[in-house]
Amino acid sequence: MPVATASSSASNQSKAHKQRFKTRLQHRRMGGSLTLRLHGRAEGDRREPILVDLPPVTPATTPDPRPCVRIYVGTEPAQFRAERVLVWSILKHRDPGRHYQVYLMSNLRGFDRSDWKTGFTNYRYAVPGLAGFQGRAIYNDVDQIYFSDPALLFDTPMQDHAVLSIDERETSVMLLDCEKLRDIWPLAQAQGASHHKRFRAQVHNAGLWGTMDAAWNARDDEYRAGTSHLLHYTTLHKQPWQPFPELLKYEPNPLAGLWTDLEAEADAARFTLFTEQSPSPRYQELIAMYGSMHDEGRPETGHGAGETFSGRSLVEHIPHVAELVKATGAASILDYGSGKAGLYQPAPGYPAYARFKSMPAWGETVITCYDPGYEPFSGPYEDKYDGVITTDVLEHIPAEDIPWVLRHLFRHAGKFLYAVAACFPAKKILPDGTNAHCTVTPPDWWAAQMQQAAREFPGVRWRLCTQEKSYFAFDQRKKLRKKGIRNRFFSG
Repeated sequence: MPVATASSSASNQSKAHKQRFKTRLQHRRMGGSLTLRLHGRAEGDRREPILVDLPPVTPATTPDPRPCVRIYVGTEPAQFRAERVLVWSILKHRDPGRHYQVYLMSNLRGFDRSDWKTGFTNYRYAVPGLAGFQGRAIYNDVDQIYFSDPALLFDTPMQDHAVLSIDERETSVMLLDCEKLRDIWPLAQAQGASHHKRFRAQVHNAGLWGTMDAAWNARDDEYRAGTSHLLHYTTLHKQPWQPFPELLKYEPNPLAGLWTDLEAEADAARFTLFTEQSPSPRYQELIAMYGSMHDEGRPETGHGAGETFSGRSLVEHIPHVAELVKATGAASILDYGSGKAGLYQPAPGYPAYARFKSMPAWGETVITCYDPGYEPFSGPYEDKYDGVITTDVLEHIPAEDIPWVLRHLFRHAGKFLYAVAACFPAKKILPDGTNAHCTVTPPDWWAAQMQQAAREFPGVRWRLCTQEKSYFAFDQRKKLRKKGIRNRFFSG
């Protein structure tokens, strides 16, 4: 009678676990699942992972000689709350004298995602290539939180192995020796449509797989307080942050408090992955490009400087802002991302070129125009206005910067915030060949971002207008129906 080996026993336990916590048909919403099956996953548009750099916060006289702790996270746009809390858990438990880098792998360009179960399924096998096949890296799924310093895992002796995980089937947390995986997991293979089984087999056949302490991947009810280093919310329909309400019927999770407590801590600390003082590298690239386009126009399409970012997209939102002005008695408004403010009139007592404007539909309210890419309006502005409006702006900002931008807008709004977000690609292409709408996400994503930012500012009324391309935009004005754009409003 054959004797089961330790690895086969662990593999059988892993299979049993996945069956026990599997999301089944009764946990799914019919409409959302059918839409995903019919349309598949959209092509990714990011050139590289989002780097959240965490340098030492208490540098010693002698720099720490140990290598930077690199953590690659498989994620997708709907998981923005999970991303933030995962990074917060790393910050909470990190060695303050050591350098950490967290790479968020989301919507990466060049991957065939047509058969993936999640929006990030095979990104884990691209980590060695993305890391330049050098050094070590930790891979984490986004639906996890740390209770110990990930450097302890990163420094774990690997012997002659290239991959450590808790069993031979579980790849949601891995410690990788990227150099040893150069010929085992080539980047082109990860970008293709290969399945988990193929990647696992290549490592096992080469004798490069080894086990790590199971405390580094406690899945659901495997968690033990004081012992588990990491909790993995494996059961999709019990994830506390509920990232896919249109796809899943969520159920309570007995361990939800561990996650929500961390989110509350991050809220109290006003933590965002990037900040106004330290925006993402992509945000800074875009500001520079928009500045050039303001000055030079778009010669390749025959649009002069005066026609580029003219500010005329405000027209359809004038009556909605007028309602808020009337309801709140607003006397001052900041137009954040005003472009060249083509629809405004000069404010009484100011010359035509000044940044202070008026709008007859808004009565005597004085509007201050701000646009970081347009020099006449790029200067500093007051700390507080009765209202803040932003139209034809948010979709031009990288998704990773949206949280701090929204918080910034709420902070300057004394009475109301009116925001617009387009949910479709633009016709406009930027000088680097990318689409001008760099954040194209569903309306519910934008609403969740607004709700999260608004929690800190309970006295500020807000209204969000999302715009979608649609063949059924019957409820809009004639001009909008011709464009096939449907507006959807959220408020708080």
